[in-house]
Amino acid sequence: MVRVLCIVVTLLLAQGTAQASSADFSFRLARSTTAEKAAELQLRRLIDQYDVSRFSFTYSVMINEFAAPHSFPVLTLNAVYLNDDASALSTFLHEQLHWYGLVRQQAVDTAIADLKRMYPNVPVGGGQGARDEYSTYIHLIVGLQEYDAAASYLGRAEAKRVIMASAITNGFITRL
Repeated sequence: MVRVLCIVVTLLLAQGTAQASSADFSFRLARSTTAEKAAELQLRRLIDQYDVSRFSFTYSVMINEFAAPHSFPVLTLNAVYLNDDASALSTFLHEQLHWYGLVRQQAVDTAIADLKRMYPNVPVGGGQGARDEYSTYIHLIVGLQEYDAAASYLGRAEAKRVIMASAITNGFITRL
């Protein structure tokens, strides 16, 4: 657990040299639908409102109204949270944090080994966990990082609301 917390603390103490603005990001729209255009405008506004530089590890963003949010190969978001800025911001942070894990792969692997000792039987699939065991462990780490990052902008209560709503909506990691 100490190593998992170290990854989170290291991330939160890391400071970018300059504030990122929406102009620093390259946005692409899958179909240029009204919803995708609105999602791009929303994300640009949120990036300009909050200094997300310390949580930004990729600057290429795809908006695809019909895709599930994912990180690789291109950070991809959808238009689900057009009426919920907090959830849109948290989802963006979540996908960025997967990129951070890629940069710190050795530390992530060590943290996963610790988590496996603490939680040897994590839920997998079936609305209880991620698609496989490894992904569930990754999301335990990313979820904690996401909560801390979102709380730094939104406050702890709002960060908890957003993450719990997402977990329930997606049927993802609802128990340990």
